[in-house]
This record gives sequence, structure tokens and C-alpha cells, in this order.
Amino acid sequence: MEFGNYSLIISAVFVLFLAPNINDSFAQGIGDVPNLYKKANEHFMIGEYRQAIELYNKILEISPTNTKTSLMKGVALENLDRHKESILEFYKINQQEPDNITALIGLGVGFGNYGEYKQALTYFEQAYELAPENHVVKNYHEFAIKNVKKFLYNEAKKPEIFTLNIPQTVPSWIKNTAGWWATDKIPDEEFLKSLQFLVENKIIIVESSNNIITGSSVQPIPAWIKNTAGWWATDKIPDEEFLKGINFMINNSLLVIDLSDMQKLSEEEEKINDRNRWEFSRYLDRIENIVNKDKRYIEYPNPSNDVIKKFLRDYKKWNYDQQIEIGNQGFPNPEYVLIDDVYHLEYKIYVNEQPAALPLDHTSTLVNSFKMWEEMEFNASDGKKVKIHFVTTKTKTNANLWVTWVVRDLGEGVLGHANLGKGIVEVALGGYGCDGNFQLFHVNTVEYIMTHELGHGIGLKHSEDKNSIMFPSIKNTQYAYCMLDADKKISTGSIILKGD
Repeated sequence: MEFGNYSLIISAVFVLFLAPNINDSFAQGIGDVPNLYKKANEHFMIGEYRQAIELYNKILEISPTNTKTSLMKGVALENLDRHKESILEFYKINQQEPDNITALIGLGVGFGNYGEYKQALTYFEQAYELAPENHVVKNYHEFAIKNVKKFLYNEAKKPEIFTLNIPQTVPSWIKNTAGWWATDKIPDEEFLKSLQFLVENKIIIVESSNNIITGSSVQPIPAWIKNTAGWWATDKIPDEEFLKGINFMINNSLLVIDLSDMQKLSEEEEKINDRNRWEFSRYLDRIENIVNKDKRYIEYPNPSNDVIKKFLRDYKKWNYDQQIEIGNQGFPNPEYVLIDDVYHLEYKIYVNEQPAALPLDHTSTLVNSFKMWEEMEFNASDGKKVKIHFVTTKTKTNANLWVTWVVRDLGEGVLGHANLGKGIVEVALGGYGCDGNFQLFHVNTVEYIMTHELGHGIGLKHSEDKNSIMFPSIKNTQYAYCMLDADKKISTGSIILKGD
């Protein structure tokens, strides 16, 4: 019996495709840097990490502070299990950009891979404070909290941290400069140099790059600012009031100063950073010695690699590739009854179990997929309404649909399989679209793919409506533990789904 545009006995296979990534060349530099970056990422995305690292190093020779290249290099090193080198790369970024979420996640993952869960948690907590709604940050933060309580271990001695001796108050020479400027004894440029000192030494905190220029010219200073400087120079207002006023004017772009001289670190700052990097590296050496000596059990922050091993160890249990090729002819048709002029179509579903200790519960997402289709109404060929009902069964023999999650290669870009009307429904548990190796999908992505494939399972074909779950494209996929997903600015490309 046929209902609308689909038949219960049609045997066909529908697949959901993930198109290849389109790499965005976001590196900036001199000459061949964009091309080098593109080639490096091409190697990265197919797992050729050593070749990628060679090209990243060439870029960093040209542009040593190229953060995005350093991030990619750090992830590539982590994928090669070169934990110390990876951590040092992320540490270098963290020195430059303390609020870089990807670098913080990279540091946390690196320490987690050593079993140093308390240290990992410090970085994950910083990332969580910056992006509490980010699902990748949440997953790693929860991992660290759990394992800090779960495992006891000998902690390595923390590194000594060296800092510059910077003044906490305004030096007297700046007040003298302000007085000379207020009485027109020196030009604007001389006064602005004193403000540069205050910003450089963090006595005045600049909150936005909109209030600085990087050339040699400056805009005219409002005349009334001279009055403030003169009052301060003659002790008519205290330091705090003067600094508060200057800070307000800089951060609100009422005063624009030239900070071009601050773009490079001073010799003293370079020495301090080098010393801290050396101390941090010795800290990692101490951790490695303890790990090797203690032979500690380590629960890795990103479980994706362990998951794929579990699936491959018992391949036939999770993967129905042979059955999908046979088709759906061996499956019984779903049963239906007519109640109050409405066909009630019942699908018996066999749901394959998940491997033990799988970190994300994808089975429970089926509840939402079932609910969506059960709340919809369809039209039968005779004009009557059709309602779908799902009933789970523990045996395969009487099931109309077999549902499972897979990790095998389904074909280039394929995210799932489904026979039309009855048969197999397979959904990929992860993919290779982020961080250059296998990564588990976020549960929301798995649920979306599952709902789409389940639609094929009950007989629906693709829709041309872009707002329909059966539309053959999806804007993107989210990964549960992908470091490069932690900051969308480091996205490796847009993602397109297709169906046939």
C-alpha cells in the first residue's frame, strides 16, 4: 500500500554527503605566505602532519608572530603525539594573546595527555570564563573537573615566573612633561610620548585598538585636555583623577596616540619571555620524568581516537555495510491500522547499542528524532492522513528499521546511509573535517543527521525546501572535541551536505 509520494516496499539507498572542505587562506604575510599556508593546510587535512609542520615553520620564519599558523602547527604536533612541542607552541601563543581560546584549549589538552589534570583544568577554566556557552570548551572543562576528583598523582614542581620591574605609579618626569606641555614649552608629540610610556607599562589600560595609530602622525589634541594636564602638573587634581581622565579619553577615541614603538618587545621583555619559556620547558621535562617513572594511567581529554579503535575491534557489531548493499527486501513491512480515518503506521526499531564508555550519549538523541516524525502528519495516496509511531524492539528479525552509529569510511564525504521505506539507518559518529584526524561529532550534529536519515527510513525523499530537515544540505557540522572549533575564527572551511 502506498502513502503519498513514498512506498513501503521501495528498495533504495539514500546517503547524506559531506562535501570536501574549502580551505580559507587566512594567513597574512610576505610573498608566498598565503600559498604556503594553503599547501600546509592541505597536508594537514589528509593527515600529513610532518609535511604541514615543515611549511608552517617556513611561514613562521617569515612571520614569527603569525598566531593562526602557530595554532595549526600546535594541533599538528598534538596529532603526532609530540605533546611537549605542542604545549610549547600553544604557550608561545598564550604569551602573545592570553585570551586566545584555542591556545588555552591546546594547553589544557596537552597537560591532560600527560595526566596533569589540575594544570589542564587551570587552562580549561580560563577558556570557560571566556566562552561558557562553547560546546567544545564545555566538554573539556567537564572532563578536567571529573578527572581532578577521580585521579590522584604526584604533581611536578611548577615553573618560576619572571616579570618586568614596571612602575605602579606615575613617574615625576611625566608630571613635569605635562606642565611644560600645558604652558606650550614642548610640542604635542613630546607629551604623547609620555602617554605611550603610561600605556606601555599598563599604568593606563588601553581596551580598544580603535584609539591607537601605528604611523608617525597624530591627530590634533583637543585644547581642553591641556587644562587638565596643567591642573595635574600644579597639584590641583590628584594622579588618580588625571589618569582616569586620560584613560577615558583614550578608550573613547577622544585622544589618539601613536603606539608604533610598542609593536616590538624591548630587549628586557625578550629576555624575560625567553627565561619564562625556558622555565616552562623544564617544567614539562619534570612532568615527562614523573609520567615515565610513575607509569600513571592517563584518561585522554579527547576520546575520539579510543572510540574509533573500539568500533574497529568489533567491526561487524557496529557496521552494517554488507546489509546496506543487499537492500531492504528482507525486512518486514511496517504494520498499520485505520482509526478515525487516520492511518497509524507503526515502525519497529532495532537500536544498536553504543560501545562501553562512549563519552557522548547519542542513543538518547533518538528520542528527539522519533518525536519530531511522530508529531508530523503525512498524506496517503487515498487522501487520508498518516501518523508515524516508533516502537523499539530488542530483536532484529521483526524490526522494520535497524539503527546504528558507525565510524567506518562510508565514502568520500558520506555521513550516513538509509534504505528507503524500511531497512538500515546508519549515521556517522564522527568525521575528519576538523583538527586533521578523526573527531567525534557534537550530539546536536548526530541528532540532525539521524533525523534526516530516519526520514529516508520511513520513506521520505529529499526536499527542495531549504528549511526542511530533508533538504540535502546542512550549513555545518560541529565536533565535540575539535580544538579548531573552539574559536570559529580558526574555522578550516564551510561544510556542505548533499544527498542523491
